[in-house]
Amino acid sequence: MPKNTRNGNFRGRGGRNYGGDRFYDANAPKHDHDDRTDRSGGEWNDRNRNDRMTDVKRRVSFKPSNGGRGKGRITENHLRAHMNDDDEAMGGDMFDGGDLRVRMNNRNFDRQRRSGSPIPRGVPRGGGGGGGGGNQRKKLLPNAPWYEVRIPYGNKYEKEFILRSIQQAITPQMFIPLYYKANESGAVFFVEDFQAADAIMRANRSIQTPDGRRMILVVRNNPPPTQVNEQLKMRMKQAMVKRYNPQTKGLDLQKFHADPDLSDIFCALFRPQIMLAAIDIIAEHIPEIEALNLNENKLYMLDHLKSMTTKMPHLKVLYMARNRIPYLHSLDSLKGLKLLELNLLENPLCKHFDDNTAYVSEVRKRFPKVIKLDDIVLPPPISFDVPEDDTKLPEAKASFLSDTSGADLVRQFLEQYFTIYDSDNRQPLLEAYHEHAMFSLTVNTTYQSNQQKLGAYISGSRNIKHKTDLDSRCRFLKQGRLQVVSHLSSLPPTKHDLTSFAVDLTLFTPHMLQLTVTGVFKERKGSGNMEQIRSFQRTLVIVPSNGGFCIRNEMMHVNTVTRAQENKAFKGAENGMPQQQAAPSAAPTVPAVVGVAATVPLVPDDNTKLQMIQALSAQTNMNAEWSKRCLEETNWDYPRAEFAFAELHKQNRIPPEAFRTN
Repeated sequence: MPKNTRNGNFRGRGGRNYGGDRFYDANAPKHDHDDRTDRSGGEWNDRNRNDRMTDVKRRVSFKPSNGGRGKGRITENHLRAHMNDDDEAMGGDMFDGGDLRVRMNNRNFDRQRRSGSPIPRGVPRGGGGGGGGGNQRKKLLPNAPWYEVRIPYGNKYEKEFILRSIQQAITPQMFIPLYYKANESGAVFFVEDFQAADAIMRANRSIQTPDGRRMILVVRNNPPPTQVNEQLKMRMKQAMVKRYNPQTKGLDLQKFHADPDLSDIFCALFRPQIMLAAIDIIAEHIPEIEALNLNENKLYMLDHLKSMTTKMPHLKVLYMARNRIPYLHSLDSLKGLKLLELNLLENPLCKHFDDNTAYVSEVRKRFPKVIKLDDIVLPPPISFDVPEDDTKLPEAKASFLSDTSGADLVRQFLEQYFTIYDSDNRQPLLEAYHEHAMFSLTVNTTYQSNQQKLGAYISGSRNIKHKTDLDSRCRFLKQGRLQVVSHLSSLPPTKHDLTSFAVDLTLFTPHMLQLTVTGVFKERKGSGNMEQIRSFQRTLVIVPSNGGFCIRNEMMHVNTVTRAQENKAFKGAENGMPQQQAAPSAAPTVPAVVGVAATVPLVPDDNTKLQMIQALSAQTNMNAEWSKRCLEETNWDYPRAEFAFAELHKQNRIPPEAFRTN
């Protein structure tokens, strides 16, 4: 097999040297399927005549075997496949989607033309010869990144002659051939420009070769082949060395595939495996990189770039201009980067935005710290993300007490209440409720599984999202102590985990106090068998009555537990905390009620988020959108969100549109 050499002196556009080793061997035998005619004397010699006879013998018979039925039958698909293979060798000149009869006539026409015999009348002169180039089987896509140009039997001619002849045939159109190679079946090179590829395709069979034949040019939408191995990685490292600036900690990979040191291999970063190899090289040898230029690399989908967020933690500047990124959400895989500067000029995604303000807003949703976009300096972003280094936040507390003097009263009340509630008889709770008390129960039915697990509570649920008519809302609101306790007695028997309680005392006055208690409980079944752990939240308004206190208003919410709550539920004894019995005889200590951290998930559910947004909006007078933004940027930490708002409000950094107008 002859070696592929790349030396020569042909200069294309821009003065680039493309080499010109001689691949033509005057003594090499002709291929037995060569379709080119010998024009020197007008007659076939004996050798060509023998080749024709050999060619006729090896043709597939069109007669159906086995009587045209059964296994041996040759179908139209077989004929198409056979003719496609033959045309592949002949240059691929076939009509797109043409019928079988026309294709056979085209082949007969070519056979008659090659033999010099007169062409019968009525035979269609199809095929793809001549200067027009004919119709190739595959049309070129204008937006394809690469185009393959294949020259059957091109190994018989010098590289310089082939490239010079093509350039003369398509003048004034210029082309830059890349990765030229010749092998025993022909020659091949690649171009990036669609106009050049289209011009080369139209020049098919228009170039006369030194031996009097026509040069076949087959053009397809194919990128050069690639294989990531240690040799390629070593070449990439060598090319990156001269492209890295240690002073600015910046790496310039603009149009990396066109690097002169990589001219003989295909190293395009739009190929995921090559891009991932480049990221690994950068992470290993340039971990301190702060700026990266990926302009003009034909980048399209970016999902595989997610590893950049962990392997380039210091990256602040990213250029991705003049690529093929279709949508802005394609950048979601890079959201973890803390970019200060981003360039996306001349990408298809820019066409989706008529309003520059909307464009900037969408970019900042993904990269909130960006201050320079597409070479334009942006106004500083408004952020609720208060740096923890500069400001010390108050210590987190398991429970909130607006007045610490109310802790004793709250502890005693809850101990007595849940002791009775967890017993087998809840009738004594009549003394715990006001004569005109009101009670409502809600259940989270967002998921269908909840409806099955919480079936015992759904029948009395007063979720106003579903109870839209006034009659239902009034009917499910329990009024008076008798109705309230009667409804509580109809609920399944329970056992509460006091170590899971978190109590917020939001109001404490001599005339009224308001508290919210959250935690988990189990439903008791039969002879003390435990089933189904639930989470709950109960908000109580308590007023003085007859020398004591009673509940004037209560809202109770029941939900399924999270996995974290389930793992920690009823594990107080294992952690050295007192464990409540089914009917406790001794009151637990204060820390068991108000000093134990709540078992809550790290990320609140959608219902909790909505409540937090509404609460923050009511407290700060910000609208719901800005309240949500404030909570999102503080990771749904409500105290931190309050603190961030207070600090920024003092500095007059919150715009007027953030607040409600009414």
